[in-house]
Amino acid sequence: MKRHVIDWSVFVLSLGLTAFCCYIIYTEYGDMSLWLNIGLYIAFFASYILAAPVHELGHMLFGAFVKIKAVPKFSLRVKGSSSCKIIPKTDKNIKGGLIFTTCGGLAFNLVFIILGVVALCVPAVPSGLCVVLPASFYVFALNIIPFVTANGKTDGLVLLELIKNDDAAKVMLAVLTVQARVLNGKPIEQAGEALLFDVPQIQEDDESFIALTQLRYEYFAAKGDNEQAEKYKQRFEQLKNEYL
Repeated sequence: MKRHVIDWSVFVLSLGLTAFCCYIIYTEYGDMSLWLNIGLYIAFFASYILAAPVHELGHMLFGAFVKIKAVPKFSLRVKGSSSCKIIPKTDKNIKGGLIFTTCGGLAFNLVFIILGVVALCVPAVPSGLCVVLPASFYVFALNIIPFVTANGKTDGLVLLELIKNDDAAKVMLAVLTVQARVLNGKPIEQAGEALLFDVPQIQEDDESFIALTQLRYEYFAAKGDNEQAEKYKQRFEQLKNEYL
């Protein structure tokens, strides 16, 4: 299924959920003043804008526990897109840390989904709190479905690849391991030659393959092999211009 079909299908479902939440709120509170109506609509609108930043905040906080820095990139708009650059601070247990960090965004959205459901189902909880439900559902559902978006792989796809330990995951883990070692002061030519070359072949539009190509260029440049360095530099520039 094409990514825009998935995106719009989930968005339409979230709009339906928004309408249902409005119905529940109006049923409980009856006629509301003009300002309360405006406040309700603003609350729903704000929840859609903030759902993506909340998701990325989950990655950041979960990553901090396992020494992985998650650098978010998102747009503050309805149907806002978001992504996260992963920078490992250690080469120890990168796979487990990456799984934990990836789950962070989903966990944060899930908390707000549960809060919204509780607001709808528990009489003692104000039903107005359900305003957080539709947008949280949208971001959670869109990220847990394993597919490739315009911003890269969803959390669901990353988790699936890691759990299956498929070729894309192996390359990603090799790239992150080398990056972590270089970040901790080890010269790239000593960071693990096998990690750069003894890896499976994956699709060239995969971000891990592009990052691997850049590391190979830096590796040969550090070793003084100008011919190989130039070859990989040109290849990296080609991939970057075509896919990033």
